[in-house]
Amino acid sequence: MAGYIFVISLLSWGLLSPFVSWLLSLLTVGPGDQMIGNAELIDWLLSRSGLIFLGVGGSLVLMSLAVQLVGLIWIAREKEQAGLQSLKEAIIKLFYAFPNLFQFCMSVFLLCVVVLSPLVLGLGAVYLFFLSAHDINFYVTANPPAWTWALALAGLWTIIWACGAGALLVRWIYLLPLWLDGVRPFRKALGNSWGMTKGVFWRLSGLTGLCILFWTLAQVVAAQGLIVATRPGINFFSENIHGLFVVICIYLALASISTFVIHFIGTGWIVCTLMACYGDHSLSLFDHPPPKVLPEPVKKHARTSHQRLLRLFLLGNLVTITAISFGISMWLIEERNLPSKPILIIAHRAGAHHGPENTLAALKKAIEQGADYAEIDVQRTLDGSVVVAHDQDLMRLARDPRRIRETTYQDLSQVDIGSGFHKDFADQRLARLSDFLSAASGKIRLLIELKYYGTDSLLAEETVKVVAKAHAEKEVEFMSLNLEGVRQLKRLAPKIPAGYLLAAGLGDMASSGVQFVAIPAGQATVERMKAARKKGINIYAWTVNHMDGILDLMDVGIDGVITDDPALARKAIDDIRKLSGLERLLFKFRHVWD
Repeated sequence: MAGYIFVISLLSWGLLSPFVSWLLSLLTVGPGDQMIGNAELIDWLLSRSGLIFLGVGGSLVLMSLAVQLVGLIWIAREKEQAGLQSLKEAIIKLFYAFPNLFQFCMSVFLLCVVVLSPLVLGLGAVYLFFLSAHDINFYVTANPPAWTWALALAGLWTIIWACGAGALLVRWIYLLPLWLDGVRPFRKALGNSWGMTKGVFWRLSGLTGLCILFWTLAQVVAAQGLIVATRPGINFFSENIHGLFVVICIYLALASISTFVIHFIGTGWIVCTLMACYGDHSLSLFDHPPPKVLPEPVKKHARTSHQRLLRLFLLGNLVTITAISFGISMWLIEERNLPSKPILIIAHRAGAHHGPENTLAALKKAIEQGADYAEIDVQRTLDGSVVVAHDQDLMRLARDPRRIRETTYQDLSQVDIGSGFHKDFADQRLARLSDFLSAASGKIRLLIELKYYGTDSLLAEETVKVVAKAHAEKEVEFMSLNLEGVRQLKRLAPKIPAGYLLAAGLGDMASSGVQFVAIPAGQATVERMKAARKKGINIYAWTVNHMDGILDLMDVGIDGVITDDPALARKAIDDIRKLSGLERLLFKFRHVWD
């Protein structure tokens, strides 16, 4: 069983993953080869190609689990064969069974969608009833009673749904063995599994619960045990960076081994428990099973010698590859340098850590701390003024429930939006974009994000007019979550750089004509940076307020960091540039000894 899981993992990583990536890339290109994201992504997912993508992607994810379970079931049933022969037989049969297995996984995926629907509808109802009156940021930060009620009801509904979904899982637990035994169509397998588990529901529930419980406990114990075991070494080599590197390598190796062992034992336990309850069923997946291609068993001592030589050969190659990999890795670590290109420091909401967000006071702090850009959010009031504010109302900042687009600037300008941050900022009021342009002129550039709450066809046009009136075209850049808004900005002001603020997206980012893309920090990868470099696109990452996050971003070659704390970002970048490659690697794993 262990050999099968290991081989399947290698095949999935080496063969299946590239194929899956290529297949999904054909489905994830937006209309006209354009990049799609955020709200547009939801619309695309509800289209025909999007639904196909969800179906194929979900089915392939299930395939990664199904191929392991199927092979283990076959190996457990083939009592007359053992060892390497059973492994080979399972791989061959799996190859022939792939189309039928994919059909099964597609059916299971559709079943999962149906089962998930009540959860999604229930949570959506809770949101609409409790959290739709004000901007969601108010509920998250202020924790009003409505937020507490929403969390409580959402949690209760999730528990109820989980119990129901768990009961269905137990009643349908024989789906895979029945499918392998030739029970067709899928609804018939569902009915048979439901009938077979009718009298043993509670027994199966207890066994399934025990498997999940012990698997989880084993993972927790192993993770904590490794930290405890390596802590003495970390303490002993606290002043020896090379010794720390060896200890961390040992920790990572042991973590990988323990993860594989726990996975092997847990999967084997589940399969054995399932098959013991299911009983002895004959396999009938094919009318004409593939002929055995294995030679007749040879004498025991000859087979033993052959297997011993094979194991020695594999062990020798493993040791050699490991040694070469270790040497190359050490060389790459020492030789790897950080990109020399300066990293832009962008003060998020004008620097929300040292002053009230999106205020002139915060802008002043960002200038003092040496930020390259101040990122601000703009929207329009009822009378058409372009003001600087993030939320669609002022509930979070001043407990004022009025929507900005439904209130005049004259009324909103009287609201104190600074005292909530600190009493020293009681004089801060909602500022207009023109006020920010005047305060920033010659001192700091502005990254202006257009906030679309609902529909405002004039927001881009009015924003460009304000910038042009201040003669600040060379001191600003635009961006938005709304891709159509970005395209409108490009038409209105082609000489001003414009970018797409991306929470999630698919397709070719270069084809949308943007100069930069702002993405969540966790989505910044070396591959994405290389692709952006080829297209001449900059990548900014948001929102990063810790040194370890900045280190990761510098390693992948990020162009700009959007942060609430420009002072911390500046110091972190300067300190990280002084570290060697090995020191940067060790810093990443400091959580081992924290």
